[in-house]
Amino acid sequence: MATEHTVHQAQPAAAYDATAKQKAQAKTSRIPIKVVAAPAHEQLKKPDWIRVRAGSPSTRFYEIKSILREHQLHTVCEEASCPNIGECFGMGTATFMIMGDKCTRRCPFCDVGHGRPDPLDINEPA
Repeated sequence: MATEHTVHQAQPAAAYDATAKQKAQAKTSRIPIKVVAAPAHEQLKKPDWIRVRAGSPSTRFYEIKSILREHQLHTVCEEASCPNIGECFGMGTATFMIMGDKCTRRCPFCDVGHGRPDPLDINEPA
């Protein structure tokens, strides 16, 4: 079941909507430890050995994406903005989420949106 709206900006406690998908600043603003990005001129360059494989037609990447869209499934890979998605999907692997696209946890290191889960979808594949 798709979430009606996603919140990206921090909200006052009175305006917090637990049923909305919380992403970005809206997600991290409720954590007692603040996450602050370093200025661009202070960020270190990644080592040359780090390479991310993009999805390619010669792999199963697009086949897996098509299957997921056809069955309206959400994956941790996509929701978490995983940089290794091309490698995993390319080999035919996906970690999908049950009960929608929201996680009930609020891990500060993870990009998966959090919030109160949507009602169960009777059409979700078993």
